[in-house]
Amino acid sequence: MLFHSTEFLFVFLPITWLIFFGLVRMGRYRAVVAWLTLASLVFYAWWNPPYLALIGASIVFNFGLGRLVNRGGRRSLGLLVLGLTINLGALGYFKYANFFVENLNTVLGASFNLERIILPLAISFFTFQQIAYLIDAYRGQTQNCSFLDYSFFVAFFPQLIAGPIVHHAEILPQIARERWKPVRWENLQTGATIFLIGLFKKMVLADGSAIYATPVFDQAAQGLVLTTPDAWVGALAYSFQLYFDFSGYSDMATGLARCFGVVLPLNFDSPYRATNIIDFWRRWHITLSRFLRDYVYIPLGGGRRGVVLRYSNLMITMLVGGLWHGAGWTFVIWGGLHGLYLVINHGFRAATGRFFAASRALRLAGVIPAWALTMVVVVVGWVFFRAADLPTALRVLTSMFTAVDAAPYPADLQATLLGNGKFLWLGLLAVVVVFAPSTHDYIRDYAPNHGSSNVSPINRWPAWRPVFLHGLVVGVLLFFTVKRYFVLAPTEFLYFNF
Repeated sequence: MLFHSTEFLFVFLPITWLIFFGLVRMGRYRAVVAWLTLASLVFYAWWNPPYLALIGASIVFNFGLGRLVNRGGRRSLGLLVLGLTINLGALGYFKYANFFVENLNTVLGASFNLERIILPLAISFFTFQQIAYLIDAYRGQTQNCSFLDYSFFVAFFPQLIAGPIVHHAEILPQIARERWKPVRWENLQTGATIFLIGLFKKMVLADGSAIYATPVFDQAAQGLVLTTPDAWVGALAYSFQLYFDFSGYSDMATGLARCFGVVLPLNFDSPYRATNIIDFWRRWHITLSRFLRDYVYIPLGGGRRGVVLRYSNLMITMLVGGLWHGAGWTFVIWGGLHGLYLVINHGFRAATGRFFAASRALRLAGVIPAWALTMVVVVVGWVFFRAADLPTALRVLTSMFTAVDAAPYPADLQATLLGNGKFLWLGLLAVVVVFAPSTHDYIRDYAPNHGSSNVSPINRWPAWRPVFLHGLVVGVLLFFTVKRYFVLAPTEFLYFNF
């Protein structure tokens, strides 16, 4: 059940909200938590009912173990290790078993056979979320909560499938007894606006970019040669597709949660405005970056044990981040590239920081070149992220950086790959990602995200208000979204694959 599917928009969401509204009006606050948890499990079961047992078992196991670990004592460390082993073991089996067997067969020349394992939806997200909870329980940073509250924290449907990876300290305090008294219509207005903006990003901007990205990568996967311009068009189109797909999902998740009075953490902050790769990772998938920093990089030693270990820890952390996204060498290379980018960025900053700090003119002169270089290396990384396999990625990159004048395009791809509309579309999206306000910039006066007050908004744009003029703006976006809806069928979000 996609957020932009008919059954979600016109059946599941209205029923869920109306019962929520009724329970709040009656003052049945614990029933509100129970209802939203039940609705979330129904939402999850819609995809594949048997996997409901998996998330149910995961919730029961981690809740009980978290209680035991939180008590302290000599056995706490052993219980934590047990919890990490089982959680990572389940994730490893479902996500990486086929990848491991395929590579083992390649190395040994063997023919071990393992039936294709279907990846359960959202397992990467709810596993990391609960691992963080167990580690915090061991550190004494959690408060005992009820099983119902814990289930809500893990399963709440807006963030369940593709994040953000929420922290218990961000969600559990929000479901206190008085949280929903009374229903605040401001939450519904704000949430619906954020949701519709995200819907526009997904349906119009992301899926509109896929029209240009998919044929290029499909052609490369078939072993056909790309022209240099079309290789760049494909790479840039996918970069915009992924940007607006993930940004759109993040907005839709935030908006849906806000309709129910819950504020989710900021997970996306205009990463294509970044002028270095460090800043990029402060803006892209913020909650994953936070998890990797707090539960991988810092436990490895962070930057406390010298430069060499610091950079080694950065590389290991980004390789983990790459593997988290998918079981394939393309994801390993993507993670390794970003690890290398971060090492170079930190090293450059350490070597030249004082020099640039002393001259404001040099800093300003370097902004555009720094932004351009950052975008080029990010786009190169996205080629590995998108490609079906390593040969496909290398074909695209070879065409991008080696002059190729002509390509024998199949007839059915001529219109898409040779049309001029793609350049206008990509140029428009480039202007949007660099200069247009992000959603939390636009909704800034209504605290759209947990922690968004720590983000400096772009105040040159008018802030959203629940008035006619801003309703008209959102109405225009909705018009184009509905128009697209009748042209293209709804597609899954890209992060559903991770």
